[in-house]
Amino acid sequence: MAEPRFSAEAFASAVDRVCAHRGRPVVVKLGGSAMEDPAATDACLKSVATLHRLGVPVVLVHGGGKPIDRAMSEAGLVPKKVAGRRYTDDATLAIVVRVLEEINNDLVRRLDVLSSGAAEGGAWFGFPFDSTMYPIVGRRLLLHGLDAEPIELGRVGTVARVGTDLQNTLDKGVVPVLPSVAVSEEDGDWLNVNADTAASAVAGALKAEKAVFLTDTPGVLRDRSDPNSLVPKLTERECRDLIASGVIDGGMVPKVEACFEALDAGAGSALILDGRVPFSLLDVFLHDTFKGTAITR
Repeated sequence: MAEPRFSAEAFASAVDRVCAHRGRPVVVKLGGSAMEDPAATDACLKSVATLHRLGVPVVLVHGGGKPIDRAMSEAGLVPKKVAGRRYTDDATLAIVVRVLEEINNDLVRRLDVLSSGAAEGGAWFGFPFDSTMYPIVGRRLLLHGLDAEPIELGRVGTVARVGTDLQNTLDKGVVPVLPSVAVSEEDGDWLNVNADTAASAVAGALKAEKAVFLTDTPGVLRDRSDPNSLVPKLTERECRDLIASGVIDGGMVPKVEACFEALDAGAGSALILDGRVPFSLLDVFLHDTFKGTAITR
């Protein structure tokens, strides 16, 4: 059976909607279960390539949690938790950097393939794993326990600043593809950084129009067992009320807090989308409404 035709009018309207975002940076975080599904990942990358072609500056930030877990298991390393967070020793950091570099190279390669050769001139740029060139600079993350003593997490970091090289790369018409690491401002070595945290910092530094977090949930749900309870739009204050009441709990809390961080740093809005749904990213730019949760001030 033939597929329904896409009318010329609908096409013109779609192009107009996307082009309205020209020159306004968008930061996309890809991670979690979305990266485990090749079709979903390819749809995300195709969306990034489409936005880039139409003049929307995009930065893609990625994690690698599950592949890192598998690589650690293969190496006989058991994840260590401290105060509920993963401890990163030197052996773990070496695996993190190796796996993220492999993922980064693969994403850049797939972007080139999915763009059908339109990436001539290096339109996709995975930053070399050279600490002298990497734009995200961090410091070690310290937690404070009940006795006020700082808790060490090893080579785990938080973002201190994002270098101007990133904006310069965007200005050249290039899509930066960034892994979730930072260069330590203390010793120049690598730090393992949460991907949501890295994306938030990048979005703030670029004063991005949107910070988009592709996750393995539809967005903020009033009832986690009911996808139809999706809340399409929330202010930061409303989110904090939902956290206090327990509606937003578990793994959704750090995702929402990453949205707060992006807004506080200067992003215009923050979106939580289901990265497992093909083209959920592009859908945001094509319609007035979309499946997901937008968080604004």
